[in-house]
Amino acid sequence: MLKKVVLSIAGSDSSAGAGIQADLKSFSYLNLHGVTALTCVTAQNTQQVRAIYKIPADIIAQQIESLCDDFSIAAVKTGMLYDEEIVHVVTQQLKKHHLKPIVDPVMVATSGDALANHSFLASLKKVLLPQASMVTANIPEACALTDMKSIRQKDLENVAKKIFELGPEYVLVKGGHLQDEMVTDLLYDGKQFHRFTLPRIPQKKAHGSGCTLSALITGLLAAGESPVTAVQKAKSIVWSMIQEGYTPGKGADVLNHSSTLQIPPLVQHNEQFDVWLQLKTAVETLVSFLQSQYIPEVGMNFVYASPNAKTRNDVCAIEGRITRYKDQALLCGTLDFGASKHVASIVLAAMSFDTTIRSALNIRYTKKTLQLSTNLGFTLGSFDRKFEPQNATSTMEWGTKHAITTCGYVPDIISDTGTIGKEPMIRVLGKNPQDVLAKIKKITDASFL
Repeated sequence: MLKKVVLSIAGSDSSAGAGIQADLKSFSYLNLHGVTALTCVTAQNTQQVRAIYKIPADIIAQQIESLCDDFSIAAVKTGMLYDEEIVHVVTQQLKKHHLKPIVDPVMVATSGDALANHSFLASLKKVLLPQASMVTANIPEACALTDMKSIRQKDLENVAKKIFELGPEYVLVKGGHLQDEMVTDLLYDGKQFHRFTLPRIPQKKAHGSGCTLSALITGLLAAGESPVTAVQKAKSIVWSMIQEGYTPGKGADVLNHSSTLQIPPLVQHNEQFDVWLQLKTAVETLVSFLQSQYIPEVGMNFVYASPNAKTRNDVCAIEGRITRYKDQALLCGTLDFGASKHVASIVLAAMSFDTTIRSALNIRYTKKTLQLSTNLGFTLGSFDRKFEPQNATSTMEWGTKHAITTCGYVPDIISDTGTIGKEPMIRVLGKNPQDVLAKIKKITDASFL
């Protein structure tokens, strides 16, 4: 398999949360081959940067030269360049090999320690940014690049314009340092502004988030994405990596570069994001406790509809299934809107009677489970596939509506005993994924009594 090759020119972080190490993990996440040219070696951990050793300029040049002689570099990013000499040698090499970099203007570590000396900024602005494909600046970096003492949300467009005048083709100003509940990043191409907004993740000070974002953007561009799409996807991936981050040391937490449940492209506003996040959390909880005997042969799906959902594209679900692996539940796939046909049809049918019933999950059919559900006080409905009209467009829609009409209300559980080639099934319905989870947990707990 031929992989695209992506180059990171940056410093080494001995704690492996940022720098070259974060870049390589990000490239690997995108199934790209990452190569590196090391600019500095740092002695740092999640609490502080203790020492910086600058790699000699000729060695940096030889690293880049040797890589370009051997590989076809699809995209390149720069991270920690530290001083004027490194900026100049990197710029010369990139010009020589006709490479326009994504520039992450690294100046300060998450710990607050400086990662650049006094000569870095002027040379960055004068020499490298005019050659850049994109610059990705956080608020402190944007202040330094524009000589502004402070930046507020209303200043972002003006800031982006000022940085654009320094020469890059695109400017990304990241709003994470602004203390707003929603974090907005602004991308500017000299003509249009594009905003990317996601909720702030509280109590997270993620070491390496800037390095990871710029590396993901670089990798996505190498993979053929447009700059706007690359930034949108990268921001979503980083959000998930931060949300699933962990704390390996005594200081800042680090990103989880193994995160698999990234925010799907169809999430376009906060309402959809809330639906996605609630379902994501519920799916992870379900997989952690569910016994394999509750998983049908065809697998499970778990869905959650947006308020006022009308079509399956308004319903978030697992694009894949929860399946059995030995004696455990295993999530196979990610979450996306429009990913379910059958279970989504059940929820949409239920919502036509009661708009508050927006979530459902299918589990394996057994008489014992139905009896346990009755004992627990859950309401039950059912349908028989043999009575399905020939003109029915969807078995699940017809069956759900039939069961609800027969009951006179939306029951907690709707089941059917299947037919030839169709596995019998139980569906658990609820107002939201937490409601469905609570019902499933009661059933599974009762099975051990």
